[in-house]
Amino acid sequence: MNNNSLTDLDQTLDIISAIQEDLNYQQAQASLTAIVEQIDLDTTEKQGLEKEISHLCTMLENLNQGVVQIAAFGLVGRGKSSLLNALLGEQVFTTGPVHGVTQTQQSASWQLNQAEGLSTVTISGWGNAQLQLIDTPGIDEVKGQEREQLAIAVAQQVDLILFVIAGDMSQVEFQALSRLRAVGKPMLLVFNKIDQYPATDQQLIYEKIRDERVKELLSPEEIILVSASPLVTELRENTQGKLERYQYRGKQKLIICS
Repeated sequence: MNNNSLTDLDQTLDIISAIQEDLNYQQAQASLTAIVEQIDLDTTEKQGLEKEISHLCTMLENLNQGVVQIAAFGLVGRGKSSLLNALLGEQVFTTGPVHGVTQTQQSASWQLNQAEGLSTVTISGWGNAQLQLIDTPGIDEVKGQEREQLAIAVAQQVDLILFVIAGDMSQVEFQALSRLRAVGKPMLLVFNKIDQYPATDQQLIYEKIRDERVKELLSPEEIILVSASPLVTELRENTQGKLERYQYRGKQKLIICS
């Protein structure tokens, strides 16, 4: 088979894949529409099902609008912004206290907006939909009831929750995770900054989280270990001509460990 034939074959496979993705998307949209339309319950029957019905309607609305939303939650310093930047492959969410930047690159249009302490990036031209990544304030940045209300309001609207930790979980983190889990949305517990721990410590902390901390909340498949902004170590010569070890944060990229 010559190069032209291989190129044609690759293009054909890409077209077939795109068509399949579109068909899957349309099928999901049609199925969800049918489910929502079939909900014909009286007031008594709806009692206790309000949350589930609301979730279905939100999912359908997002499908109709072609929007997939992912939100990151966690304490300050756990690497939420770095994680989202690593998913994007670019520095879009600022990792400091100041937010508000707009970037455009190639066919992806990234618009960063800030409202009520939330930072949102919208990526257009992502398959059949727009992908929205939402960076929430640290759960220890906002006080008490206001913090919980904001977290729950965001969690109820998004399609996937990323709860970011950077070591063994604190009581504050566990309580926040439990409240978000109760919303009923798909969730991943992201153990970030694992490059800061030796391999044996990584495994010990992971097992403690999996077997003790969140055993009743999450399955092992819902816990992932990553390094969103890995540490880079270099030997550099100082002014006295001696080699010194120097560490800095490398380019943000997502390293997932098994």
